Amino acid sequence: MPVPERVAKWVSQNYPRPVIDAEWLSDCCDWISSTYSISPSTHFHDFITHVEAQLLQSNLEDSTVSGTGLNAELVRIEERPLPRRPRGRGNKPSSRATRKPMGQSRQRQTTGSVPLLVEIRSITEIAHSAFSLLNTHQTRLDRADLGLAVETQDRQEQGQQDEDQGPIPRFPRGMLRFELSDGHTLFQAIEFRSIPELVLGETPLGFKVCF
Repeated sequence: MPVPERVAKWVSQNYPRPVIDAEWLSDCCDWISSTYSISPSTHFHDFITHVEAQLLQSNLEDSTVSGTGLNAELVRIEERPLPRRPRGRGNKPSSRATRKPMGQSRQRQTTGSVPLLVEIRSITEIAHSAFSLLNTHQTRLDRADLGLAVETQDRQEQGQQDEDQGPIPRFPRGMLRFELSDGHTLFQAIEFRSIPELVLGETPLGFKVCF
């Protein structure tokens, strides 16, 4: 069935970029109607809650229209290397090259004023050493294995577990680097300020962020 006008309007107002694919949204509405036996005309709030949940759980490559999210040219500009400065004799920098040539400095780019929905493809901690992260990762694996073993024992044996083992530790938190996607364009991002809701080892890949 065609997407109900009220649903289409709500989606376009709340998630304007990238544009939600009309065919995906139509199939989504059909599935919600048949699964939950509700209609947007009589149970709009419940219906739109399910629509939003399905969108945020979807792969944006399937649910959005290519070319309607992040301007791919911004990614190409960021990845483009700056021209090398000229060098004088003897491979020493020329005194005239101490000033940046006009037009070669990077200009600040933004994603625009319209909210952009993206999904997290990867998360990396860049403020701590790989050695520290690897140690924490191994400890988390060991504690998780211990927890699985404890579940197979009776309560008395569980009470005898070594308390020094402690809970599963979190990864050290400094600054996170992300690989993000609007479903069709992949780009890198780094935290400007810490975002408490995003945690390495806990935030699932595919998690949606709107900015």
